[in-house]
Amino acid sequence: MLRLDGKVFSLERPLLMGILNLTPDSFSDGGLYLDPEKALERAREMVAEGADILDLGAESTRPGADPVPVEEEKRRLLPVLEAVLSLGVPVSVDTRKPEVAEEALKMGAHLLNDVTGLWDERMVALAARYGVPAVVMHMPVPDPKAMMAHARYQDVVAEVKAFLKAQAEKALGAGVPQVVLDPGFGFGKLLEHNLALLRRLDEIVALGHPVLVGLSRKRTIGELTGVEDPAQRVHGSVAAHLFAVLKGARILRVHDVRAHREALRVWEALWG
Repeated sequence: MLRLDGKVFSLERPLLMGILNLTPDSFSDGGLYLDPEKALERAREMVAEGADILDLGAESTRPGADPVPVEEEKRRLLPVLEAVLSLGVPVSVDTRKPEVAEEALKMGAHLLNDVTGLWDERMVALAARYGVPAVVMHMPVPDPKAMMAHARYQDVVAEVKAFLKAQAEKALGAGVPQVVLDPGFGFGKLLEHNLALLRRLDEIVALGHPVLVGLSRKRTIGELTGVEDPAQRVHGSVAAHLFAVLKGARILRVHDVRAHREALRVWEALWG
């Protein structure tokens, strides 16, 4: 189960987390939703397509991305967050800055999604204080600009699993009500690392927390399919995510909600 916004969501079927990037430079849809009205329109569209959760982010964390000042991230995020909270679905905030996270949680955000895996102790304290679950993601260093220089592992699955286990225990021990684990596909990881994590995802699922997978339109999909335009990587993304579900993933973070909802309906009918 996942508890969000005072509701209990069964994880017997996977949940879809719709991505809403309020950025000019995200790798796939940068610049499309900078205007708050366009962002709200896209949020409504994803809800209609079957999104269970909306994930709002106002700073790109693609490899090599430049950091965004706190006030600029707030300026992009907070007006859209206020509008999207009225749609009746849980809202996740994708940020690595405690100052941004606190403002979002004060406004009523329901889930904290920190790509640095709660590296900053203040993020742990905020999730505990506001009583919201936190997504703990693996990243080798808490800096998107430098993370690919640290894509070196003896056993990527064992190392990612150990990090997630330690960070989850720290968060729960500090009073965070629930954690969701994210292996961090593409964050300081090469193709072979991403494939190993996907093939052995069940080892991370065995830690006993809901697992989130986000491979939507990523470079790994492009490398496997030969599709250069991220917006055209829908089919490969769906295939990877269905495999992740087979391995135990319970939340899929996706750009293309309709395609994933339709695929999951067929999948569920076949697998029961």
